[in-house]
Formats: sequence, C-alpha cells, structure tokens
Amino acid sequence: MNSDYLKNQGFELLTIGMGGFLGAISRYLVAGYFAPAPGTLVVNVLGSILLGFLMYSSEYLGIVSPRTRMFFAIGFCGSLTTFSTFTVQTFQMQLAEAAFNIFANVILTLAGIFTGRALVFYLIKRREGAGV
Repeated sequence: MNSDYLKNQGFELLTIGMGGFLGAISRYLVAGYFAPAPGTLVVNVLGSILLGFLMYSSEYLGIVSPRTRMFFAIGFCGSLTTFSTFTVQTFQMQLAEAAFNIFANVILTLAGIFTGRALVFYLIKRREGAGV
C-alpha cells in the first residue's frame, strides 16, 4: 500500500466515523423518547427516509457529493438505524408481538426508502417546472 492510499483511506474512515458518532447519539436521543421496540422502529424508519433521499439525490439530482454520501449514508444512517437491536428485541417478544414488529419494521423501513425517493422525484419535477 502506498502512503497516498493510506491518507485517503484515513480521511474516509474519519468521515464515516464522525457520521457514525452523530448517528449513534441521535439514535440514543430519538429512541429514548419511546418504549424500546417503538423507539427502534422510529429510528429505523427515519434513517430509511434519509437514506432513500440521500441515495436518490446523489443519483438523480447530483446534489450529494460522494464524501457527503459517505458521511450521512454509511456513517450517520448506519449508526442511526439498527438491525441488531431490532433483532434482539423481536427475539424477546411473544410470537404475535414479534410478528407485528417484524412486519412493521420491514414494511415501514421500505416505505421510508420509497418516501425519500418520492421526495427526490418531487424535487426533480419541481426543478424542471421552474425551468432551472
């Protein structure tokens, strides 16, 4: 490995780490307003909306740089959302409650991605309509 690669890698890791730090704190603060399973659902859905918006903004609007995408998508959203907590909480529930929790997390997080995507397409249409 050459030193330029390590310098670039170090900056990328720092970018992801800073996003992860803020995402983890945000998860703790937001999820803390709710009971454990609903709190996990809330952060997973919010993270999915943000992730959908970021990924589609990057792809279709070009307003999200690769470095910003790295900070928010990998770092922030990766730490804000939590599959492991969702899994442990679901495992600790009774069967009917666990089934509902699985259904709610899967359906609502996918809906979150599509909501972020829809927002980007709305902004594209609005920008095209404004003649920009």
